[in-house]
Amino acid sequence: MNTIRKLCMVFIIIYSGTINALQIGDKAPNFIAQSTKGEINFHEWIGDKWTILFSHPGDFTPICTTELAELAFLQPEFKKRQTKIITLSADSLDDHLEWVSHIDKYKNLIRINKKDTIVIGLERPDLDYPILADKKLKIATAYGMYHPKAEPSKGVFGDDNKSTIRSVFIIDPDKKIQTILSYPKNIGRNFNEIIRIIDALQLAKKYDVTIPGNWQKGKQVVVPTHVLSEDIKETYNVEFFVQHQDYLRTIDDPTDDKEKISSNTKKRN
Repeated sequence: MNTIRKLCMVFIIIYSGTINALQIGDKAPNFIAQSTKGEINFHEWIGDKWTILFSHPGDFTPICTTELAELAFLQPEFKKRQTKIITLSADSLDDHLEWVSHIDKYKNLIRINKKDTIVIGLERPDLDYPILADKKLKIATAYGMYHPKAEPSKGVFGDDNKSTIRSVFIIDPDKKIQTILSYPKNIGRNFNEIIRIIDALQLAKKYDVTIPGNWQKGKQVVVPTHVLSEDIKETYNVEFFVQHQDYLRTIDDPTDDKEKISSNTKKRN
């Protein structure tokens, strides 16, 4: 009887952990927290934009400094995509505010040759996104960003390992989670891939298409199976499509000509 009871308890724990974990399609938990840009009510702050919520393990650490500097540099790319960015760690607001100057200093350095000669003076965009103070790990816990079993970086995050992993949550204007990514603490993120995911999500939502493997912006996309072959040309305003299999049909980038001209003009400028 005790054995059965123990097995039932184990099942309940595993099942509860599964259903409580945030999944794609779930509504992003709301929160109110202090940040380097003042108090933020998350859902109000999102408004009608796409949003990326990042977590980083800790302030004044090497990989996190490079990541947040890269985010600052890429702010114009996110703004072009009507996408807000916000990050957090278990550090205090005072630590965040002090660390911002370190990030700004790093992002304004450029390496000009193989000997890593550094030249100061290239001004890049100021760090204009909020960094949330989550000292008690309330937000990190709600989003599953705190992984106590994750291997800490020795001598960096302290013995108690009270830090988040490198999580990424992409949230749509309806406050629904559309992508979840998790990276170990010792591996920095590829932000070009995150931008590619934003491009794919926005294109898929606007034109009702699906995105093939290794897709890049402007390349062919896949017609979803619910669209009949005889309806493809009219639905997507295309002259032709390629039918590889009954279930696999591809078309050219459905972005209309005006959008393409606008995008190309911005690139030239």
